[in-house]
Amino acid sequence: MANIKNLQMWNDICSDARIGISKSLFGLKTTAVYKPTNSVIDAQTLEYSPQDGERLLRILSTPREKLAETIGSFHPKKVANGNYMLEAISSRDGQFAGLLLQQFSSMSYEPVTKALFFEGIDAEVIISLFQ
Repeated sequence: MANIKNLQMWNDICSDARIGISKSLFGLKTTAVYKPTNSVIDAQTLEYSPQDGERLLRILSTPREKLAETIGSFHPKKVANGNYMLEAISSRDGQFAGLLLQQFSSMSYEPVTKALFFEGIDAEVIISLFQ
């Protein structure tokens, strides 16, 4: 699990009204919660090969109504030191997800999508992509 505060999309997470942020005593732990269902949000970073990263980019660029159709049976394979890195957050109840896809360029990962957030069935479809 990644520390949610260290994600490049942290500012987008904080500014989303559907997400509540709380800090523990002395600010040692930060917890994000999806407000409509009061479900804790977990974060992770995943690295992918150029082929899987490009396919993810195409999937994330499709209209929401064609998301499930575009994904099909695709499940990206994690790799060590991949050319693409995906920052992913999801609520534990599966009703909220957020993604930011980045590509390694000029010695660092640069975003190739904006932070994308999904709710309800769209979130379930996106979360199933990574299971």
